[in-house]
Amino acid sequence: MSTQFNRDIDYWNHKVKAFLHDPPDKAIHIPGHEARANRLLDALGIQASLDPAEYKAADIIASGMDRAVLPGYSPDAQKNGAIDFCRHPAVTHPTGADGQLSLSLPISNRKELLHQVETEMCALLKKDVGQFTDGRGLSEQSLYKGSEASFAPARFHYLFFLLRRRLAEKNIGGLGGLWHRMPADTRIPDHSIWQHSGLVSALASCFRLSDKNQAGLMVFNIAPIQDFIGRARKLRDYWAGSIILSWLAFEGIKAVIFELGADHILYPSLHGQPLIDDLLCAWQMDGLADKQSNSHGVASFPNKFVCLVPVGMENEIAERIQQAIQDKWLALGQATLARVEKLVGPDEYITRQFTRQMGTYWEYSWAATPLLVKQNKTAIAELLPEEGITTLFAFVEDTDKLLAEKNINSGSGQGPLYGASHRLAQTMLAAGKSYRTEQREKEPGIKCDMFGEFEALRFAFKDGDDHNPPPTQDPFWQTLKEEWNPKSDFGRSERLCAIGLVKRLAYQVCRSMDDHPLKKMFKNAGNFPSTTEMALHDWHRQLERHAREDSKLAAELAEFSGNSAAQLAQWFHAINEPEQVQRGGYEITDIDERQKQSAGKIFLKHHKVKDVHKYYALLMMDGDRMGSLVNGETLGARWKSVLHPELAARMAGRFEEKYKKFWQKHFGETRQISPAVHAAVSEALGDFSLLSAPEIIEKKYKGRLIYAGGDDVCAIMPVSTVLAAAREIAESYGRGFVFMDEKGRITFPDGSWSPQPGKLAMYLGKGENISISAGIMIAHHKKPLVRVIDRAHQLLDKAKKEGGRNSFCLELDKRSGGGRLFMAGWNDLIGRETILDHFMKTAEALQQSEKAAMSASLAYRLAMFEDGIIPLLDREELLQRFVCKQLDRSGLANELTKEERENRLRETAAHVAALLAHQNKNEEGHVLRAEALVIANFMGHCLAEREAAQ
Repeated sequence: MSTQFNRDIDYWNHKVKAFLHDPPDKAIHIPGHEARANRLLDALGIQASLDPAEYKAADIIASGMDRAVLPGYSPDAQKNGAIDFCRHPAVTHPTGADGQLSLSLPISNRKELLHQVETEMCALLKKDVGQFTDGRGLSEQSLYKGSEASFAPARFHYLFFLLRRRLAEKNIGGLGGLWHRMPADTRIPDHSIWQHSGLVSALASCFRLSDKNQAGLMVFNIAPIQDFIGRARKLRDYWAGSIILSWLAFEGIKAVIFELGADHILYPSLHGQPLIDDLLCAWQMDGLADKQSNSHGVASFPNKFVCLVPVGMENEIAERIQQAIQDKWLALGQATLARVEKLVGPDEYITRQFTRQMGTYWEYSWAATPLLVKQNKTAIAELLPEEGITTLFAFVEDTDKLLAEKNINSGSGQGPLYGASHRLAQTMLAAGKSYRTEQREKEPGIKCDMFGEFEALRFAFKDGDDHNPPPTQDPFWQTLKEEWNPKSDFGRSERLCAIGLVKRLAYQVCRSMDDHPLKKMFKNAGNFPSTTEMALHDWHRQLERHAREDSKLAAELAEFSGNSAAQLAQWFHAINEPEQVQRGGYEITDIDERQKQSAGKIFLKHHKVKDVHKYYALLMMDGDRMGSLVNGETLGARWKSVLHPELAARMAGRFEEKYKKFWQKHFGETRQISPAVHAAVSEALGDFSLLSAPEIIEKKYKGRLIYAGGDDVCAIMPVSTVLAAAREIAESYGRGFVFMDEKGRITFPDGSWSPQPGKLAMYLGKGENISISAGIMIAHHKKPLVRVIDRAHQLLDKAKKEGGRNSFCLELDKRSGGGRLFMAGWNDLIGRETILDHFMKTAEALQQSEKAAMSASLAYRLAMFEDGIIPLLDREELLQRFVCKQLDRSGLANELTKEERENRLRETAAHVAALLAHQNKNEEGHVLRAEALVIANFMGHCLAEREAAQ
């Protein structure tokens, strides 16, 4: 531990003091907060008092970055900008147009609340960290006892990662989950004290380490992304690829943590990340970390991250990041090779293949810029697009004028120009990517079935060896497959390169290494579903229900120990179709003969498979305009919405003219991007992917997440639940305030909230351009996975480009009949209902009689009348009457009374007509949407199967 962290004890203690320059309870009462901060330092075992010289410059710049020019306290009501948090407790939303969340504090008396908070907080710090405990405090743990060099960085990271959790968990002052969002400034309570404190400590450290006394922004990127993740022959390959890439990003981030501190990472948010929580456990903080976010098995780190670095150290830090990632990647390769060598023996050529292929795969790129100042205006204008820059400088110039009138020196202007600094770093990174050239040499020999540009692993050739053996006679693969367990990990004719083999075997290799960060992530990898298992999901639930009523079926099912769903799916996949079992000759691994016989009886006699049971859904979702959001161009928040409503109301009334004039001009403008806003975006995406995405996908709709990294979500789903899950994710993505209680239950406070233990958080909030789109591929379980993945990406792109974003594009790829598309916006309305509502109600109508309410042939009949129907698409009543006639011919709900049947006909016709008349946002002219009815017909049968499984 002592050798992992760079820097000396004084460096980390300096960070602690800079971080606590404002105590967490500052919002409760600003006067006296410096003295309270010193008492917290005493509780932590740091005796030196705060010296403003150590943090003042960083505090001024951090405040300038996150806030704006606001009036302070004045006894004159027309000049007073101070907000008494105990009288007017509220937080505002930094990214969405969600306004304020009013708070009901448990103690309204400021003095009483402050006394209780300080007393309880000091006691907590002494218990958790200080050297005054019964031996269970952090300083008494074996890693730190007697070693101040190890303890100093740990103490800082306790403050950064765990103090907010502990205050909420212990309900200090009765404020519960509010501690996660305790504001840094009550006048603009859209960013937390934690975000401000972390920014100040990071800036102060940069100034301390930089020869130029400057801080800079660095963006680091790992590539290729989809090339690595998307190359998959098994669904577990796809999942494992996303896990590995997320872990490599984490290793790069960890290098920054050890070199500079976790406070230097601006994006992504590190809070609540499972790999970070595991790191805290390795630092012996597991007794202090709550169980709030323990979503292991989901990739959640993106391949790009942003950090603050000392100017002059950019190259050194980038090299450390790259080396850390590459070392861990090569170590995983060596562990995989060692595992293989135990089974097949060492071979010089295979060792060379691993070295060559693993060593040249990843591409690393980075860009950095010093924080810009207003004197850089000309250069900024030349390097960056005019959009947003003009507004930014107008705001800065107006700020300078106001400060000059108040006889205040505006300083360097680094604060307000943070957004321009970030955009410049991102632009430089993108420009560097466009000039990258391929440096990898072409590989010889038989190519890998997963990564086709690499040579498949093989033994060194000897005299007389066949240089092109058939897959089943390849000496290396024949030996490995005979020795490897489980046998189902490899296809009979499959050959892989080093990279493909690392992806395939990582779940076993990492689980065998006690100290590997992915050990927990891959804990349940053996239960990751196949495409066949997911397709059979509703079938298997029906099977279990029938087994409770049928003793013979229960006896056959009892032959399968453990995961019967996976074993039965393997049988079904291996024999191609159940009827072929009678011909024999099929190969099934990992299932014994009695299980094979039982599987045959179950599929052929007890519970036959229908056509809809052979299809699954791959769901891909991606936030719209994320680059613009991160650059601050599409935020839903405005300056007026992020200011405390009491202050905004004062300045709208009788107030000091200078401030009133300034803010009336800028109230309606988009809130400027800042580190706090970046932190808010990052934390919102992190909480969304770690809290809501698993809850919706896995617990509620019975799918399995492949990755949930910020704004990206990918999951394999039963067809019957995929649209409901995707819609709920889209709705959650744009939520504002969110609260997760101690039992993990999620609610969305609206307008007001009473603090309680748990976590108060924020998602991205409402905004015209804050949305998420989806590509949904419904495919046969035996369709090559790589083609399904590629098509799902295409559908997602189509939803964004042709659907106008905030949309979904679904394709049903039937083995007979080809692909059929249905695309719409989540909020597209026809009448009072969305297009998706019309679609789902049409689908539901199809399952309301034994023969189905509407024949699939209706779609084909309507297509035959296309020339006559298109003129009716703008005439709602005539179109519905025409559709009603066609539904009547199809035998809709013949079992109903005449009146009931007529009502059902009219109701269903309205939904069908809406689907036919729907027009996509970027589409010119009318197009008949008959294909939507074919998909709805299929979906209706899937929904019926789900209901039968209840």
